[in-house]
Amino acid sequence: MPITRKLLRDESDIPRIFDLAQSMPLTCRHIIDLPWRLSALDLHNGRDAAFWEDSYGKMVGFAACQYPWAVLDFFILPGLEAAVATGLFNWANERFQEKEWPYPYWIEFRDDSQERRNLAQAHGFLHEDEDRYVWFEHSLENLPPVPTLPEGFTLRTLRGEQEVAAYSELHRAAFESTNMNPEWRARTLHMPTYRSDLDLVISAPDGSLVGFCVGWFEPSRCMAQVEPIGVHPRFHQHSLGRILLLEILRRFKEIGATTAFVETYIDGIPARKAYEAVGFQMTHTIRSRRRGVSN
Repeated sequence: MPITRKLLRDESDIPRIFDLAQSMPLTCRHIIDLPWRLSALDLHNGRDAAFWEDSYGKMVGFAACQYPWAVLDFFILPGLEAAVATGLFNWANERFQEKEWPYPYWIEFRDDSQERRNLAQAHGFLHEDEDRYVWFEHSLENLPPVPTLPEGFTLRTLRGEQEVAAYSELHRAAFESTNMNPEWRARTLHMPTYRSDLDLVISAPDGSLVGFCVGWFEPSRCMAQVEPIGVHPRFHQHSLGRILLLEILRRFKEIGATTAFVETYIDGIPARKAYEAVGFQMTHTIRSRRRGVSN
């Protein structure tokens, strides 16, 4: 069966990528928070994401070079790995070479995915690193009450594009990173599965944004994911992260989710303690394999 590669240049094919992702097991990662990952891409350059179609026009593979994380995100329709994988990984390596990427790049998978591990090894991802992330799950049956905010603080939803610049500034401060920008954040608002009621912020008495939590919901699996959540370093002492977490879990349950999960760095002890304090339990680790662009 002929397989054709096409470059992802605009938003028109994004719903098809979601359809492909829904056919994948959760072990391949980024199924629920895929809208957040796709929003990191500047599709208009037409170079950092591609998809593969069969002769009937069905999307059977997708890959994106995610430079903020030095990671290759990819999905291949189960059963078609032999037909798609070689072309997909060759394209990705060529793209990282064109970028003159000076570092290795990774593919990631959950610890219970032997299939992804084997696929990685077969295509040159030979260097196995230590686990990078932990996967926490939360049954939404019994939730603690949402604590009261400190006086003068307000929990509400993001005010659309008029607040993406303020959000981006807060995000950079919370994660001590320069990756986030208003363009990326604005793209999230136009994703097909974006829900404004799951895009939470906390404002301080002076009106400035000091905390955020974005949720994603997959109705077919009755599962939801927190990605991302953060609080400005100057406000850590106010327990705003706990309030945001419990409020987003409450909203997940209200719209029909039965399970929620969140990921964090394996050495992120404060974040891990915060998730455990509201009832999350660690169920998996995320493993990675890397290769250099010259391989």
